[in-house]
Amino acid sequence: MTHSPHSDPAATVGELTTSSIVAAALASALRDGRADSPAEALRVDPARAAVLETLPGGAEGALNALWAERLPRANNIVSLLNQAAAAAAGATQTWSDLGDDVLVAQGRSSVLMARVLLSRIGPAYGFLDPGFPARVLDVGTGVGAIAAVLAESLPQVEVVGIDIADRPLEIARERLAADSGDLSARVRYRHQDVTDLDEPESYDVVWMPLPFLPDGIVDEALTRASAALRPAGLLVLGTQPEAEDRRITAAGAWLASLAGGGTLPASEVVRRLTRRGFSDVRRFDTVLGGPVLVGAVAPS
Repeated sequence: MTHSPHSDPAATVGELTTSSIVAAALASALRDGRADSPAEALRVDPARAAVLETLPGGAEGALNALWAERLPRANNIVSLLNQAAAAAAGATQTWSDLGDDVLVAQGRSSVLMARVLLSRIGPAYGFLDPGFPARVLDVGTGVGAIAAVLAESLPQVEVVGIDIADRPLEIARERLAADSGDLSARVRYRHQDVTDLDEPESYDVVWMPLPFLPDGIVDEALTRASAALRPAGLLVLGTQPEAEDRRITAAGAWLASLAGGGTLPASEVVRRLTRRGFSDVRRFDTVLGGPVLVGAVAPS
């Protein structure tokens, strides 16, 4: 009697392990500094190309679909693989325990969120214009990647980044000190829990990635962040995507439970903002399977 791969435990393990290697090959190709195009990324490493040819639609089709934002997309894959590997080894309790390399990779991945803020969300709401001053609060700043990109792109903007984890803040400050421009005059980092935030009407824009906050504190975090916004200010939240595949939902929830993060999907966040009186609530997709950003205007 023969067995289908899905009924054979050894075959199932092999399939899952191979999938992780294919994901690693994809991230490697996207990050390859020798390549200026998908075709070249395949040509410079034939063995890797052979792995990628197993992807639906073929290797070049997959790379073409991801190439426009290839570095943030690759860094997102690397971050998830690092978190999964640490979880498999039972080596982590919170995401900031994963080591400097993982923290930096997560920061690089988050740069994509900054790009979406600058190119799509800010213009949609009339915020984050390079010609106008503004104050931005970056909740859960980590290694300061988003704060730095915003300040570099908006010369009249001041950014305050807060986090509860010491090591990411140390890295953020080290990176800021190494900057040769004026970022140190416009970017500040401090150790603070968002649930202790007490700065009424101090910011034009607040960014808060809910996947990094436990679900149990989200309502208090929203209360504090909302109070910190100036009237009719812009709140932008990172949320979990709506996933039809239960494996994706379950996997995300497990990693979140280990890392102390959250699981709220965009639809639930939209409902909570609407109940709080926010207006013009909109969703902004990022990358396939990646966070969904939700923008909303505070009550005036």
